[in-house]
Amino acid sequence: MKFTQTFEITQWEQAAYDETGTIQLGRATVGKTFTGNDLDGTSAAELLMVGTTDGPAAYTAVERFTGTLGGRKGSFVMLHGASADQTSSPGKIVAAEGDLAGLTGTIVYEHDEQGARVTVDYELP
Repeated sequence: MKFTQTFEITQWEQAAYDETGTIQLGRATVGKTFTGNDLDGTSAAELLMVGTTDGPAAYTAVERFTGTLGGRKGSFVMLHGASADQTSSPGKIVAAEGDLAGLTGTIVYEHDEQGARVTVDYELP
């Protein structure tokens, strides 16, 4: 099943952990809220980021969603990331539990003039 849904970023706590030279390495703890028919709940993510004097260069994230997907309760973990030259952030569902055990699929995050949204393409056993 595939759907696209908006979400809201509710937390962003960012700090640098290596500022050597002109390249900065940082991490951010990010919280999101998803409200909709397909995905309803919250997520917590840890992002590792690269920044340069020209701006953001890349990030990678591990994110756990907790709530309901397609009416089934549980949680699942996504791995996603992108470089600054990409217009979207593709990822994959890598683990799931509860009524979502066995969940597989892909995700794509997008942030642009249309807002923040995620596309989820998944299969449940």
